[in-house]
Amino acid sequence: MATSGEQTERVGTVRWATFAGVCVLALLWSAYSVGAQNGTFLTQDFGAQYHLAKMTAHGAIPLVDFEHGWNAGSFWVSAVLYAAASGSPTIWYFLWGRLLGAGLGAVLAAAIGLRLRLHPAVMIAAALGVLLLATPLHIKYTICLLWVFVLLPTGWLESRPRLAAAARVLLPALVFWQYVELAVLLTGASGLFELFARREASWRTRIVNCVQLAGGFVLGLAVQAAAYKVLWGLSFADFNRQVILGQTETHEGSQYAVWNFFDLPTESGRFFILALYPFALLLPFVPLVWQRVSDSTRLIALAGLVLVVVPIRRVDNPHTTTVSALVLLAVVIAVAELYERRTSPAAGVRAPVIALPLAAAGALWAAATLWIGFGLQSMAGGVILVALAVAGAVLGAAFLRGTVAVVSAGALVVLGCVPALASVDHLDDMRRDAKSFQVTDAITRWAGPEYERCSAGTREALVMPNHLELYDTLDITNPTPYYLFHYDFAQYEDVLVPQLEDGSVPVIIETMPLHTPQPWLTDAIHTNYVPCSIVRIEKQATTVTIWTHKSRGSVERRDLSVRGGELVPTR
Repeated sequence: MATSGEQTERVGTVRWATFAGVCVLALLWSAYSVGAQNGTFLTQDFGAQYHLAKMTAHGAIPLVDFEHGWNAGSFWVSAVLYAAASGSPTIWYFLWGRLLGAGLGAVLAAAIGLRLRLHPAVMIAAALGVLLLATPLHIKYTICLLWVFVLLPTGWLESRPRLAAAARVLLPALVFWQYVELAVLLTGASGLFELFARREASWRTRIVNCVQLAGGFVLGLAVQAAAYKVLWGLSFADFNRQVILGQTETHEGSQYAVWNFFDLPTESGRFFILALYPFALLLPFVPLVWQRVSDSTRLIALAGLVLVVVPIRRVDNPHTTTVSALVLLAVVIAVAELYERRTSPAAGVRAPVIALPLAAAGALWAAATLWIGFGLQSMAGGVILVALAVAGAVLGAAFLRGTVAVVSAGALVVLGCVPALASVDHLDDMRRDAKSFQVTDAITRWAGPEYERCSAGTREALVMPNHLELYDTLDITNPTPYYLFHYDFAQYEDVLVPQLEDGSVPVIIETMPLHTPQPWLTDAIHTNYVPCSIVRIEKQATTVTIWTHKSRGSVERRDLSVRGGELVPTR
């Protein structure tokens, strides 16, 4: 695995075969993860993009939505996909969302592996991570992967200065036409890389590279302004209000989220993305890790870092997962590179007295970066997070030397506590929010007194077909050996029916209808028992019927409902 400069190792047949396999898997996943798009789809965000693609395909002027990053070129691409789909929203979403989203993202991850000559296993891990865990929602967020693939400081591009310069100019210009937000963020990430992360290159070269990146962004803006003027007669003042001034005004007074590590949303099975994101985001910037990873990994990590503004502004699974592809990719490659360099001599610690304060300093850096960056309710939070992460990585790797391992250990302890404590808190939330015993508790509270009245003191009763906790909460025992009324319960008919007939089961507490009809059982109950009490618990949508055997004599029959916290006769 080369770090930077010209690659000397051949790609090889195994890597090409791995890449081909990823392409096939991405296509299959993209197709089989799409459902038929219905009217609900057409009223949501994706539906809005579909209709705007349709309008653009029919000749409407492509709008510019600076707030969400959409730009003129993106609507032209969507219009082409609309035409290719013959107007079908399902096929359009397959192309625009799945195939050119997560599918292309996995392919680009594997392609980055080819350029870096990663081990096939690492290529597969990165591709599957992007496909199944990060899962870019649509074509917009695969631009991030395409950006780093093109600008990786290694291989054939770096050996051709003119071609590299053209890429640094044209890529920001093209991305600006597609997505303004990503053009701003990724141009900034590449500028940070040139100034603070690239090794070996002279300062003159780095500054020239930054100028080329900025020039490409300005070129995209200028060409688009000219196009609107020539094609649609839109003045530059109107264009400026549309693209920049008018759109950025929509951010005034907007609410920026606070990323509460220990109170994250729990409604989704992909909660772990939210728990791991802060840890994974900063892991490559721990000084020891930053010191040992390649320039290519540094670029990927920086590109992922600046995208943190997206999930910080809106803390949820879709926004976090869709921008976490680069974060995940950086972590996978960093771990692979650290493993490759595992035989390198470890940095020593000068003295135990120095070790603890240095570890505390590393912990303080990590804690401050997390707390301020994710906790400040302002766009400044994202800016400070990036600044602290880059400063800690660059300065720590440059000046710590023999103590870098101790400082990094302190930082890793803090970073590791985030997903660990967040997961514990998540489980506690689930424990408190669990609904599993609420129905049983309600039955015990409202039907318990009715059981006491109907049972006349007997502690033997059969609970059917569920809520077996009632045996404990009502302090009763089951006079039969049967508890689970499963689909083949009829095999016990010859044993249970005689018990129901002779009164061996004095009381039956029916908590819900049988999952699988058992006519022989219900017939035996209706023949030999009378409903002493019916308790309707409306809040839990549960009706409890307490049956007593006819041999126990006549009983007062009651039909009750729980309303307003009281047990009242059902009307």
